[in-house]
Amino acid sequence: MEDKNKNPIDYRGYFGDRRLEARGINIAAGMINKETVILNRLSDDRSELVGSCRFFENEKVSSEALIKEAASRCKNATKGSDVLAIQDTSEINYQRHSGKLSREDKQLGPVGNNTDIGFFIHPVFVLNAQDAFPAGFSHIFMWNRLWDKETKYERKYRQLPIEEKESYRWIESSLKTKEILCDAASITIIADREADIYEEFVRIPDEKTHLLIRSLQNRILYDRKEKLFEYLSNCEQAGSYEPEIRNGQKKRKPREAVMEVRFDKVRIAKPAKLKKTDYPGYVGLYAIEAKESIRTVPEREEPVLWRILTTHEIKNLADALQVIYHYSLRWQIEQLFRTLKSQGPAVEDSQMENGKGLKKLVIMALSVALRIMQLVQDRDGKAGKPGPIVFSEKELIFLKVLSEQYEGKTDNQKNPFQENSLAWAAWVISRIGGWKGYRRACPAGPITMKRGLAIFSNLFR
Repeated sequence: MEDKNKNPIDYRGYFGDRRLEARGINIAAGMINKETVILNRLSDDRSELVGSCRFFENEKVSSEALIKEAASRCKNATKGSDVLAIQDTSEINYQRHSGKLSREDKQLGPVGNNTDIGFFIHPVFVLNAQDAFPAGFSHIFMWNRLWDKETKYERKYRQLPIEEKESYRWIESSLKTKEILCDAASITIIADREADIYEEFVRIPDEKTHLLIRSLQNRILYDRKEKLFEYLSNCEQAGSYEPEIRNGQKKRKPREAVMEVRFDKVRIAKPAKLKKTDYPGYVGLYAIEAKESIRTVPEREEPVLWRILTTHEIKNLADALQVIYHYSLRWQIEQLFRTLKSQGPAVEDSQMENGKGLKKLVIMALSVALRIMQLVQDRDGKAGKPGPIVFSEKELIFLKVLSEQYEGKTDNQKNPFQENSLAWAAWVISRIGGWKGYRRACPAGPITMKRGLAIFSNLFR
């Protein structure tokens, strides 16, 4: 029989120790409900604090097991679905707590300006392609650099095989995603310009796995004199679209831009550095250019410009616009990092004193950020997700009591969503977090959701 009170994060069977697994479930529940990763705040007394510290110090609780559990939940959530797998890198910086950390710790290294201490995370954040609803993480890659690492020149970086470069994380994460999401109907792996790697275009695509990568390099074309960028700019314009450029996007002036779209199928030539390998002489891809019309570019600004390489077939403007839209969803992983650091559990505030424990904590905290983003994503009910995705049966019963307390007398102040839906639950959490509840009011964001979840946790206990 299914455990109706089962927490969304369940470590049973992952550590081989029931007491450890129970402790992990309790810590995960505390992180999700209290929206913090600071162990002092998670623990009700010293005994619980000591138990939590021992959990993260225990060798049986490995980062690999935590990642495996997160990937397993993502796999179950995406069976039979078309998914978008967005990957990117972010640093976790603990310089503020450097006095408690040791440079001798092999799990920590230089970040940022190469003097701060911390490590890097590279998650693959999976969305449902139909409604862009967050499903979880197919893989989480973590690493740290060495304090005495040689320069690229000293290591002869350009001559190294891709497997020995940091950039291999893009390929490894794609391979892991294909393995984990084997039951998905299709996978589109999306990444920014750092992932513009010839070896990835050769090794990753198959009949149900596609790549969608923003172009970095003005690559040589196999059968043309022009390079990629010049060739795309000379292609016939297929049409245009008019996105809204909002204030705050790289200090651009707000406006409704006119984006001119061009596309064609191209053959990307094998780079000269791969001359002695068994990679093919070229790889066939579809290339898209979306460039802002000079008519809408403000003075002293460069036009908005996206060049995208994809294995998806582009037959017409509608196909091109679909690819552009899917690439635009890459902002979701940037929002994930903001939620993880500043708008949610604030992982960089942790005062744990060793790198191994900090990495485990960050893996668990990603699930906290995921929960916040799921609530924000379906706050308007458009995704139509059920409440049990995030809340247990008992929590939903308590949310019903709170919903009645927070509803006003007028229809405009009533919870407008179907009971026990995720949107219904998000409305209640938003109200608890301080949102006024008026339908015309600006909807609640991650910080309000975080505050509401923390208060809800205290009330539910």
